[in-house]
Amino acid sequence: MIRIVLFTLFFLVLYSAVKAVFRSARRAYREEDPRTRIMGDEMVLCPECRTYVVKNRAVSRRIHGTPVFFCSDACALQHEQKTGK
Repeated sequence: MIRIVLFTLFFLVLYSAVKAVFRSARRAYREEDPRTRIMGDEMVLCPECRTYVVKNRAVSRRIHGTPVFFCSDACALQHEQKTGK
């Protein structure tokens, strides 16, 4: 009789542990935890040398009404010389 009670108790504890694991995994899958999110700066591609630069640090020029971002002044000047602008 004691064995049945112990097995029942063991399976109840095991069931609740497995249920808690699946519940937390489902919650993590459905909603993104803001603490695990990596916040970074937007990156832009330099059209001249094809390197990525942080947008806040990039050199910007307006070409045909649209902003174009470069990694440096040298790349911007080189691009302007190529395009004739």
